[in-house]
Amino acid sequence: MNQAGLLCLVTAVMLAGGVRAAAPITVTQKGLQFSVEDLNVSKGQVVVFVNDDRTAHNITVTGEGLALNGGLQQPGAEFKVPFAKPGTYQVSCGIHPKMKLSVTVK
Repeated sequence: MNQAGLLCLVTAVMLAGGVRAAAPITVTQKGLQFSVEDLNVSKGQVVVFVNDDRTAHNITVTGEGLALNGGLQQPGAEFKVPFAKPGTYQVSCGIHPKMKLSVTVK
């Protein structure tokens, strides 16, 4: 399932169940690093990855049965990831392996 389909599915499930999602959290990429190393979010919360760098990045997210690849993200672009299932997820850049972020979903 692509990113748009996953986001629509999560939103539909949350609306059907009367669950109100927390506001999206923005994580930037600049200087070949994420703006945070560890992030705690609520179930269903969306994290928006914004490329504020001068180079392209490739966000990947793995964990709890999820494997997303945002593809090539040019400077100024965004990649939105809904975290629908509790657990721990690893976020990295497929181009710059030192860029890592851990997301814990409660």
